[in-house]
Amino acid sequence: MVHVLLNSSFLYQGLEISAKDGRKLIASDLTTIPNGALVYSTKSRFGKSVPDKILWAGPTKELPKKYKKYSSRNLKNQFAIMPGLIDCHTHLIFAGDRSDEFAERCAGATYEEITKKGGGILKTVQATRQASLKELENLAIRRIRDSMHYGVRTIEIKSGYGLKHDTEIKILTLIQKLQKKFPELTIISTFLGAHAFPKEKTREDYINEICNIMLPEIAEKKLAQACDIFVDEGYYTIQEASHILTKARSFGFKIKLHGDELQNTEATALAVQMNALSADHLLKISEAGINKIANSDTVAVLLPGTAFYLKSLQAPARKLLSKGACVALASDFNPGTCMCLNLPAILTIAALYLEMNRAELFASVTYNAAKALGLEKHKGVLTAGFDADFFILPFQRFEELYYRFAWRV
Repeated sequence: MVHVLLNSSFLYQGLEISAKDGRKLIASDLTTIPNGALVYSTKSRFGKSVPDKILWAGPTKELPKKYKKYSSRNLKNQFAIMPGLIDCHTHLIFAGDRSDEFAERCAGATYEEITKKGGGILKTVQATRQASLKELENLAIRRIRDSMHYGVRTIEIKSGYGLKHDTEIKILTLIQKLQKKFPELTIISTFLGAHAFPKEKTREDYINEICNIMLPEIAEKKLAQACDIFVDEGYYTIQEASHILTKARSFGFKIKLHGDELQNTEATALAVQMNALSADHLLKISEAGINKIANSDTVAVLLPGTAFYLKSLQAPARKLLSKGACVALASDFNPGTCMCLNLPAILTIAALYLEMNRAELFASVTYNAAKALGLEKHKGVLTAGFDADFFILPFQRFEELYYRFAWRV
């Protein structure tokens, strides 16, 4: 089937942004087509008709004659069209509640202090291990629907709240199930078994379990596209990360990395060395790390909602951008440091505290976020042949997406 959208207030294609590989963008790189139109096809996926490919995009007055015979929707210049938002870093599947820890942090406790008392990641691990698959599924469904409400059309979901074989597999299996339940959404599965260390195993034993039991099974069952690891003080070392990620790469996994968040460990340099899709967080990245990632294909994924939640200094976005790094933004939705699936609200924080211009903000959740997932050749831009992942904004302009802080229609 062919569908036609006519008379959008503005059509934001993102072509100039992709032409510059999302780097060194100036505000005028975000070009608009007033009174725009979009033509796309649909397909059946898991029993549901969903958008497939973009067939044409441009001014409504230039709509090719062959598409005028199809039924159309007239947006009456009230709503803009842009590429669907891409949330390229979430920890969406977990059970339990850590609002008490948030209250402690607001009263002055640090993330590290709470972790030493038995809180933090391991508290969520315990709750997630105890939860049934159905309980986790119900929680995940509600969260995904929330995310989609804000325009997200592609989302990455990490495991990592199992920290043992059966629970990690349970989480990844659930992600696979969600991919079928939400065929209109692209869900990328990432294995983050190396999120922390379980209490019941030594570091060496758990790393062996990841490398010799989990990774082979996940690869065989095709439960994840990428492997991630938390490299930071108190978590995985550079040496441990290199060992695990090298093993993951041998099984065909793409590489991602949490790094330089709590302390600078030069994790960013490791990500670049391993040709990782992305290095994420980067609150404590060094000048050397900035230079390395700016001169690489590894995307710097910044998570301003997390720094906001932790009352930390934000990542040095302007330095990264000025050096030519490809910078994406994501929610980092998780129970400990960012209980927020509102990606436009993350853009608001970035606009205010990372001093990003409108083209940089647009790129950060479209083309650059697609690149952070290895999807930039068919997502993040509205042009013929690309996936028909689009978002009809409830506003007339893209800027309203982050100007209206924490909106809900």
